[in-house]
Amino acid sequence: MPPEHFSYEQEGLRKSTHLLALLIPAIYLIFPRAWAIGLMIAANVMIISFEVVRLRRCRIWGALSRIFGKMIRPQEQNGNFTGALYILLAGVLCIVFFNKYIAATAITFIIVGDVASAMVGRKWGKNKLLGSKTLEGSLAFLVVALVIAAAIPHVPWSVGFIGALVATVAEGLSIHRDDNLTVPLAAGLTMYLLVRLLPTLP
Repeated sequence: MPPEHFSYEQEGLRKSTHLLALLIPAIYLIFPRAWAIGLMIAANVMIISFEVVRLRRCRIWGALSRIFGKMIRPQEQNGNFTGALYILLAGVLCIVFFNKYIAATAITFIIVGDVASAMVGRKWGKNKLLGSKTLEGSLAFLVVALVIAAAIPHVPWSVGFIGALVATVAEGLSIHRDDNLTVPLAAGLTMYLLVRLLPTLP
């Protein structure tokens, strides 16, 4: 969860753009795998270029900052990458290593679950967990993740349930690293191994 001086309104604006990342699972579900990988590599090149412009304070950043400046957290303004880079990196890795439905489930966990966790945690979070994480935020993440697991087809319900739990725990423990990367990879790997090693799971 962001520092208190990153306002709730700023967080809401940031998370509304976060939902645009739903294009990642949509791309993998719609396009052939090779095309999806190509599109994600192109997206990664674009976001890396953006980060270079932002971190090096290139002249064009003066104009771009008027659009994106309010969505940049204080720690990101001091030399760290934005969450967008990590979610796009996680997207291409999930597409490379997991099948369509496991990848789509894992990526959607963090995209939608993170929005729920941040907004509920900041508004109603009272019971602190690790760092600035709250029990209320983690429960919101879990509820959303379970709905996602039930909604995406071709993933056994037990596998999706366990994946949702792993994603929730990974999000709660991600206090020093960006959870946009750790959550989908942890959940995706768990579901992938369960399907491969225990194919008869319901």
